[in-house]
Amino acid sequence: MNVDDRSALACAGHFRHTLSRYRDFLLDPGTIFTFASGLLLILAILQDPGGLVSHGEDASQFYLLSALVGSAYIWFSALQGILERDFTADIPVSIATLAAIAIGEYPAAAVVAVLLLFGGLLEDFVAARANQSLEALARLLPDRVTVRRNGQDMTVCLEDLRTGDLALVRSGERIAVDGEVVFGRASVNQAAITGESVPVEKNPGDQVFAGTLNEIGALEIQVTKIGDETTIGQIRTLIEEAQSQKPPIERLLNRYAKLYMPAALIAGGLLWWWSGDAMRAITMLIVFCPCVIVLATPTALVAAIGNAARKGSLIKKGAAVEALSQVDTVVFDKTGTLTEGKPRLVQILTFAGQNENQVLERAAVAEKFSEHPLGRATVLAAEDRNLSLSDPESFEALPGLGVMAVVGGEEIILGRLNSLEDQGFTVSEEVADTEARLQAAGRSVILVVVRGKPAGLLVFEDSLRPDARDVVKNLSGLGLRTVMVTGDSRAATERVALETGIEETFAEKMPRDKVDIVHRLQSEGHRVAFVGEGVNDGPALARADVGIAMGISGTDVAIETADIGLLSDDLSKIPHLVTLSRKAIVTIKHNLIFSVGVLVLAVILTVPGILTPVTGAMLHELSSIPVIVNSMRLIAYGPKV
Repeated sequence: MNVDDRSALACAGHFRHTLSRYRDFLLDPGTIFTFASGLLLILAILQDPGGLVSHGEDASQFYLLSALVGSAYIWFSALQGILERDFTADIPVSIATLAAIAIGEYPAAAVVAVLLLFGGLLEDFVAARANQSLEALARLLPDRVTVRRNGQDMTVCLEDLRTGDLALVRSGERIAVDGEVVFGRASVNQAAITGESVPVEKNPGDQVFAGTLNEIGALEIQVTKIGDETTIGQIRTLIEEAQSQKPPIERLLNRYAKLYMPAALIAGGLLWWWSGDAMRAITMLIVFCPCVIVLATPTALVAAIGNAARKGSLIKKGAAVEALSQVDTVVFDKTGTLTEGKPRLVQILTFAGQNENQVLERAAVAEKFSEHPLGRATVLAAEDRNLSLSDPESFEALPGLGVMAVVGGEEIILGRLNSLEDQGFTVSEEVADTEARLQAAGRSVILVVVRGKPAGLLVFEDSLRPDARDVVKNLSGLGLRTVMVTGDSRAATERVALETGIEETFAEKMPRDKVDIVHRLQSEGHRVAFVGEGVNDGPALARADVGIAMGISGTDVAIETADIGLLSDDLSKIPHLVTLSRKAIVTIKHNLIFSVGVLVLAVILTVPGILTPVTGAMLHELSSIPVIVNSMRLIAYGPKV
């Protein structure tokens, strides 16, 4: 099989996957009617392009079919609205299309129907994506779990787990439950839940969370919570609640439909009564058709979304543009958002006359086969200094402790001081005080022991993103308040806040706490944007007025839940997105002013009979050009921030 064949198969597989994910949306009656009427309109234009400017029954019958198919769904929606006392734009549009079809103006009716249906289709597509994040949560949990019952190990389905079971978790496996470690030691990556930047050493008596990853070691866990009771289950519930609390964004025209509909009917009726000319009354209904007004908003939103995409940001729905333009507070997660989410070696402290490079070289050789993030950071730092890294003569990972290796005939042990002290290893008061001071500053510290004696301390920290400080400064310049909320330690949080210039911080917060903070800010009258990347950020991303996720480092849950994704993880896009959204709203307002002006002019020209149904429809089509051109200016918009 050649490369082209494999590429074709991959594309076909991706297409089938997309069809499966959006099956309900694609089979929705609104989608089917939109595509059917749109296809018929395209066929009509191809067969009879002059039909758009001619009138009467001489136009292609495809125009009539398009008008009937599209209008049928609109008429049905309007009838439902009347029965439910929900007077939307579907009602005046229904009257306009009925009138146009009644007098044989099939092209005008078809264009009106397709335009309105397509706008509704975009909204339905956004709704179809809303539940994808919940599916991503389920993928964090294993389907089957090993448990020990009556002294025997057995594998059971996740659904068969019970509170009180003893679950066994090996290296590389995800933890399926919330529980307490009863035996074993392991290094657990729980950044997805708590946002902590480095794996946490778990010992007997420690709590573990469902959805976290056991990187190194083996654990026996007493199950305390399963299913929706677990932390990850609560996250799922929070996302569902936050999404349900967000009211659907109504199109601008619908907000005024209760006034617009009677205005159209009254204007048409009065003109018929005054002139005695039914053609003028029907023309009045057609010119009242909201074609240009409908275009005023989506064209600007599409252009703004295109601008953002060209610059590396994915805006999932037009409503996010409007919401972002009104934001006055930006809340940042720390780990993986303001920071890289990857530890790096920043300092080496040596003892007993040891040389920095000697300590680092021994440590790097000992960690050469380690999978721990701090071990990898040690090796990378040694490579950056061009140190020679041979293979250790022996290597052993010590779950919950560190590593032990033989390098050049010397026994090397690396681990956290508290873990080594638990095993009976002691250090001087000076070493202990130094380690405590560095830990208090928000750094991770590893002790290097050579032949049973402390040789040095390796100090790590999570790197701040290069553009983080400038982004905070630019957002402040735009009049926005900046806040940081994270599950990491207070010391690490305060260090990042000092470096970035963020004045308000909340440390050691769980997912529900983040949601509560966002909700509190909103209750104070603030419009909040939340920027994050982890599963633990999902509920806050959903609860915020605008959720912004890191596209590369972000988890599936964060990306699917958020309204905006930063495809290049470039925080500098955020100030641009804010200014772009503000410019888009100004453009929409200009478009609406122009559209209303066209409507007033059309009404004035209709009263004396200057406009006919055909010229009225043409006026709408031609007046859409300035609106589209004005909106397209947003594609090249690039304000300096």
